[in-house]
Formats: sequence, structure tokens, C-alpha cells
Amino acid sequence: MTAIAIIAHIPLASALHDCATHVYGNIENFVFFDIAPDVNPDQKVNEIAGQLSNMVGNNNAVLVLADLGGATPANIGARAVQVLQGSGVKAHILSGTNACMILNAIRYRDKPLEELCESVFEGGKKGMKCIDLAKDQ
Repeated sequence: MTAIAIIAHIPLASALHDCATHVYGNIENFVFFDIAPDVNPDQKVNEIAGQLSNMVGNNNAVLVLADLGGATPANIGARAVQVLQGSGVKAHILSGTNACMILNAIRYRDKPLEELCESVFEGGKKGMKCIDLAKDQ
């Protein structure tokens, strides 16, 4: 089963984590990292990589979901993923995270990592809709 981590600007990671636990209840191997504006990136990379490394077993993988690609949280997450991959852990990071992506990550976390990533992206796309109430009137 894939471990899932959310890494985002403070307080988005904790809010998305709360949303998922509201839907699914207590979730094993599901963590979040709110990134403050004054974070020390090197220290945070080591903290995140260490915590995620401790979560995974021999056959597990890690999926990191970040809010904005190219922003500090995603860059920290990408570096943590590199550390994990360097130690032999299957790990990926996806950015542009929304609630649907997180719910799909949890729902399909028993799939192989590549298939899981596809399911997460599909969930994110399906969750985006243009809701025009004026057309309904």
C-alpha cells in the first residue's frame, strides 16, 4: 500500500488532510507537511525524507502531492522524493493537488504506483467543473 504525503503552503496541507480524514476517517500512512514562509528547505527535506522513509516497508511506495509546481513546497517535496529514490524507495511527486486528487490517491493506493498516479490525475480532472448557475435558471 502506497504511503501518501501532502506538502503545501501553510495551512493548505493540513486542510486537505482534514478533508480526507473527514471522508475516510483515520488513514494509515497518510501525513501532511505545511510549509511556512520562513522554512529552511534543506532541514525540511531531511525531515520529510526521514519521516517518509520510516513509513514505508520493503514493498511500499510513496506518493507526494504538492500544491503548486515550482513553488517552495513542491521543490522541497521533489528533493525529498529524490532522497527516497536514492535509497531504493519507489516515490513520485505530483503537483496541482486538489481534494479530488487526494481522495483518489487514498481510494486507489493499493494500485501499482504508476497506475495510482494515473488515477490521481483522472480524479483531479473529473473534479474540475464549470458550475454556471445562470444557465440553470
